Amino acid sequence: MRNWKQKVVASILTISLIIPVQVGAAGKFSDVGTRFSKEIEYLAGRNIVKGYNNGTFGVNEPVTRGEAVVMLTREMGLRFDGAPDPGFTDFKKGDGFYTEVAEAVEQGIIQGKTGKDGSLYFDPEGSLTRSHMALILTRAYDIPLDRQDVKFKDVPPSLEAKQAINALANAGITIGYDDSSFHPFSSITRQEFAALLARTVSVDFNKMSLQFVNYDPVTHQRVKPVWLSDEEIRVKEEQLADLINEARSEKGLPVLKKNERLFEMARLKTRAFVRFPHEDYVLTQHSNFYKELYGEELTKEVQENIAAGSVEKAFSRLMKNSITEPSIFEENQTDIGVGLTQDMDGSYKWFVFFLYK
Repeated sequence: MRNWKQKVVASILTISLIIPVQVGAAGKFSDVGTRFSKEIEYLAGRNIVKGYNNGTFGVNEPVTRGEAVVMLTREMGLRFDGAPDPGFTDFKKGDGFYTEVAEAVEQGIIQGKTGKDGSLYFDPEGSLTRSHMALILTRAYDIPLDRQDVKFKDVPPSLEAKQAINALANAGITIGYDDSSFHPFSSITRQEFAALLARTVSVDFNKMSLQFVNYDPVTHQRVKPVWLSDEEIRVKEEQLADLINEARSEKGLPVLKKNERLFEMARLKTRAFVRFPHEDYVLTQHSNFYKELYGEELTKEVQENIAAGSVEKAFSRLMKNSITEPSIFEENQTDIGVGLTQDMDGSYKWFVFFLYK
């Protein structure tokens, strides 16, 4: 699969018959009231959404699956350079916006539907449901799925889009309805889809942006995080442990043993701290934590330190420990464990565990 970031952001999109044609000044639609007007104007100004020939936007019309794909590929700036045929039985080369759909399939944004006979089809004119909306937005923008559960009363745990809906709620993109429902199987209207897309890609429409989403300070547009692989995380954990041991050696202190159990505890705690702040791992005592994991009593003292940023920034932070946190230069430390995870904006969070004599 090609990475969309590596593609040239310059492409004239195919306009199909079922995609509305914009008329007049960007964002000036006769049927757009105060609700979501700024979001629609923002997207229209970037040529991402368009209106109908009669000057309306079709605010309450259901957005079709085809329209949603075209809006996303426009916003992402994808260049269409010959994605393979996705093999949909109802959608072939030469059909309107075929190239956009084929590119979206190759990028993993959409997957199509499976018929009773096992055939794969796209249903371009079918209405996009709110649950499918959640799936395609999280796929398109790499919004992390692994975070707090949100209790929408009409979203069962077995629903395929459950994690995606959670992710949008955690990222401040949707809050559902006042009665704690989400309406996962309802069609999403054109104005609603525009609003959610704007909240996903621009800081100006996302009130929770400072906590969960990373935006460029100049353009105010969302920066797609670069997610580390498990192996890359392990390498960085080792690097921070090595820097601490090098600093200890320079002061004539013995190096700390890299304790795999401490590494595991640190990884679990930093992951819980960032993504599940109310999980027991965050608040429990180290002795209870250790016994739960390994079925053994922890007979020695464990203390922890926390840091953020790159390996170098985390190390600098640990060199300047506060009064309430353990120094990396304590003589009676024997073992070390380091845990790294990424927050929803891709930033690094660290826990460092020390075992004492």
